[in-house]
Amino acid sequence: MDWMYLFYFFLATLIFFGAKSTGRGNWNEEYTSLKQTKILQGITALGIALHHMAQKTCAPWHPRIYMVHGLDPFIPMGYMLVSVFLFCSGLGLYKSWKIKPGYLKGFFRRRILPIIIAFYLSEIIYTAVRLAMGEKMDTVTVLWYLSGLHMANFNAWYAIVIPFFYLVFWAAFRFCRREWLAISLVILFVLGYTALGAAIDHQNDWWMRGEWWYNSAMLFPLGMIFGKHEAKITKVLKKGYWFWLILFFAGFFLLYQQSEWLIGRRLGYYVYGPDKVVRRMLSAGTQWVVGFFYTGFWFLMMMKIRLGNRVTAWLGAVTLDFYLMHGIFVELFGYNFLDIAKSIYYIKNVPLYIAAVLAASVPSTLLFRWIRIKVTEWTQKKERPEGEPSGKKESLRARLRRRKKERALRERGRVRSYLVPAVTVLFLLGFYFALASGRNKDEHVFVMNRLEIRVPVYFSRERADERNALFKCTGEGKKASYLIADERIPDASEREQGSLESLESCEWLTEQEAYTNPQGVRMIRGIVITNGIRERRYYIECENSHLMVIRMSEDDRYYNVQDCEEAMRQTADSIRPAK
Repeated sequence: MDWMYLFYFFLATLIFFGAKSTGRGNWNEEYTSLKQTKILQGITALGIALHHMAQKTCAPWHPRIYMVHGLDPFIPMGYMLVSVFLFCSGLGLYKSWKIKPGYLKGFFRRRILPIIIAFYLSEIIYTAVRLAMGEKMDTVTVLWYLSGLHMANFNAWYAIVIPFFYLVFWAAFRFCRREWLAISLVILFVLGYTALGAAIDHQNDWWMRGEWWYNSAMLFPLGMIFGKHEAKITKVLKKGYWFWLILFFAGFFLLYQQSEWLIGRRLGYYVYGPDKVVRRMLSAGTQWVVGFFYTGFWFLMMMKIRLGNRVTAWLGAVTLDFYLMHGIFVELFGYNFLDIAKSIYYIKNVPLYIAAVLAASVPSTLLFRWIRIKVTEWTQKKERPEGEPSGKKESLRARLRRRKKERALRERGRVRSYLVPAVTVLFLLGFYFALASGRNKDEHVFVMNRLEIRVPVYFSRERADERNALFKCTGEGKKASYLIADERIPDASEREQGSLESLESCEWLTEQEAYTNPQGVRMIRGIVITNGIRERRYYIECENSHLMVIRMSEDDRYYNVQDCEEAMRQTADSIRPAK
């Protein structure tokens, strides 16, 4: 029996257990209430955990021997699930501002500071876990992780982004008298934020690591717009409810397929050149539309179904804590731990893996939440004003107790006043030592798939990690394109080939030639033509017959084809097994 069928049945039961239909002619008038949106966010948090588990078990970039299918539908759903979070955040902020007088007073302390505290607590925990699992770190690396600029918990990117969105919301509604102008400023910020993300190539060192940082961002102001016009929109949706429900359901699937085709064939995030920002922003735009239809379908469904049970309500209450903690166990029970060490216990059976991750995540979420609340309460304590009038005369014991407490509070205030300068000094020292430690490294050599690769000396490193590397030609007299190395073959249609032998019979690789370099590394080289542009590629055989690729555009409008061929040949000849 395939236990995954039982899992999906259980998942559907969990989501809709306790749900109540409003019946014919009636509506769930609270479908946008805090209670209902929190439950929806709880369901979404569970979906994000399953998305991360899917990435660990059956994502196409893993070696085939470790791929176990079952959670495949959740692989592409990350940005759709985050769309729900951002839409609910924008909606909730606007409605709270509208109905609560003085909502913006103390906004940073109430709404932003708890998220920042949660993020840094998770960074401390993840850094400790990585050290315990055997990752080798020097002091500089630890400081980078603790600063949050290098992420120990790389799934915590949402906790970095959302405080900036909240801050922009506060500034827009604090200083703009007209609502439409405030919302317009938020939209402009999102567009600028997206353009910044699109301008940064994929990398694993700093923030803005890839498209998932911005391919759902527009749902935040859309939630605010919906909140502003909720009554009018709800009235329209009620009149043609079944039409709108079917439209959003069918539109979601059709638009998703269209978005995938456009990103895979016409636009794309793994594109380089002068138009990369535009193409990446257009790619994000198609996914904004998909995320909007996905979110809209849930809200339409909630107009007739009142969701809610103890599990989803609990998840909605601990969404942030669960989101930050579950990733530890996704890695600890996967086939390895963050590609740096063996996992504690590899669970290959997917239903058991899901059960183990969720079972371990619940107590860790409760503990993390308790610590986070205690730390947040400590940072938000205020001193009692001196000379505060009292209805009764204080006894000597009460007066001594009060003075002792006041001294303790003053001491805490002094500690806090030194904390920011101390952290700043440590950060600057870490930055200096990081720069100093990187000066002696050979930036022309990198290791990928246990192969050492050296690029020509007239290339400078833009980024290089264990999965993707990008080098830019900077040599005088040389006009070569960007040299790109991918740990996996990026295109799905090409990954189906699977081996060098199958590549020899494919039609899309022209001018192909089997080649063994001086170090004995086998590869197939040839030309792929995409949108009329030639791209030279070397498909290289790694361990376990796994294939990686190095590639370079030969667009003769911008580059010298001979320089491109020379650079690729030198790079291919340098490849050797890493020591």
